[in-house]
Amino acid sequence: MKELFLEIIHELESGETVAMATIVKRKGSVPREVGAKMLVHRGGVISGTVGGGCGEAEVWRSALNVIDTKRPTIVQVDLTEEIAMESQGVCGGIFDVFVQPWHNNLLPGQPTMQDFASAINDALEGEQAVVLATIIAAGGAWRACIGQQMLVYENSETLGTFMLPDAPAGLTQRLIDAAHNAISTGKPHTENIPGSTNAGAEIFIEPFVPNPVLLIAGAGHIAAPLASLAHLMNFLVSVTDDRASFASRERFPTAKQLLVGDIESTLRNYPITPRTHIVLVTRAHAHDVQGLRAIIDSPAAYIGMIGSQRRVWAVFKLLHEEGVPAEKLARVRAPIGLDLGGSTPEEIALCIMAEIIMLRHGGTGVAMSEPLRGRYMERLRRLDEDL
Repeated sequence: MKELFLEIIHELESGETVAMATIVKRKGSVPREVGAKMLVHRGGVISGTVGGGCGEAEVWRSALNVIDTKRPTIVQVDLTEEIAMESQGVCGGIFDVFVQPWHNNLLPGQPTMQDFASAINDALEGEQAVVLATIIAAGGAWRACIGQQMLVYENSETLGTFMLPDAPAGLTQRLIDAAHNAISTGKPHTENIPGSTNAGAEIFIEPFVPNPVLLIAGAGHIAAPLASLAHLMNFLVSVTDDRASFASRERFPTAKQLLVGDIESTLRNYPITPRTHIVLVTRAHAHDVQGLRAIIDSPAAYIGMIGSQRRVWAVFKLLHEEGVPAEKLARVRAPIGLDLGGSTPEEIALCIMAEIIMLRHGGTGVAMSEPLRGRYMERLRRLDEDL
């Protein structure tokens, strides 16, 4: 996503206009999700995709027209008519694509579209979430407002505003609340805003959320395969250790950051957000205590600590005696990971990432075949009885 906005910034700096096509609604089986994007340049070059095929070609043609007119539009793509017996495709749904021109024309009282693109890029560069709210449909006196945008930051600050005549009271706060919800779920949605007679608007709430972060404290044998696995799953990986020979680029070639120094100080100074997942795999009991002490009050999405039951209890007991409440210690996943039965560093790393992914997506950790096995066996027995 960041690359698309860098392209927009480059084109706007050159005085060009581009069109961004975004799927805003879908029904049935369609090839791409809501929020999928395709950027179309004046010469017809595209970046990204909204699904390919005839439907995308229709969106492409509309985008070229939007570049010329600088007027946004909605394109509805109906894939139900493309189904044929000989077709190998599985799509049979309908989706709406909002095609927005990005240009340098300044709307009075609003930031430029280059300001919006730069703000989104800067937020993602800084590993901060931001939400773009766009009016994608409107009626009555609000029809002329289609395409207006507003940016909402994680801290509730905003860039730009909607210039809707007789807008309902509390609209900005409603959109800020919707933005926070979108950041939490990571999913875009549409807010329907009622207005006065014949007026009303649909506002597309689109979160841009940086990749999750895995912060590994301790650069030992488990940390290396753990960093590799996390990188494969699109986590931004940081590794800290007080030994430069361990926290090295040779051992962690895919890590974004290698932080050599005192583990407790490093963890205290690290910019931990609700997208940060922290794994304590240090070599010593003292480092566990120091590390957990530094992060126990942080907003981290996940805190896991390796160790035997005895070692975990010793850490918990010591911190509790220092005044850390039991409910805070209860958030720590220790011993760490799901019980998959493995024991090698690579297998333990898999157990840790499995637990992180389970909690991140609200999974259960139960084998997907488990609740279905009995049902399948019963059906097979009935087949046998019918023979």
